[in-house]
Amino acid sequence: MKTTMHIKVDKDIKEKSAKIAHRLGLSLSTIINASLRNFVKTETFSVSTAEQMTPYMESWLAEVEEDIKAGRNIEGPFESVDELMNHLEK
Repeated sequence: MKTTMHIKVDKDIKEKSAKIAHRLGLSLSTIINASLRNFVKTETFSVSTAEQMTPYMESWLAEVEEDIKAGRNIEGPFESVDELMNHLEK
């Protein structure tokens, strides 16, 4: 037996989550049902604070890796904290 559930969600969150679900070929209803089934099955609720890389961060890291390979924009290693601090004060 199915039932209807009414919940309040920020409009922005609903739109973004529906877009992601659609991109995955799923409905938002399917996502919510799966989440609720998992909650019932495990009797747990978890929230991840792990940050995911943004496209900007990925491109920035790619630039850093290129600099490392080319030996550009590299300082150190420093033998001591004092040596590092002296370098930073220049």
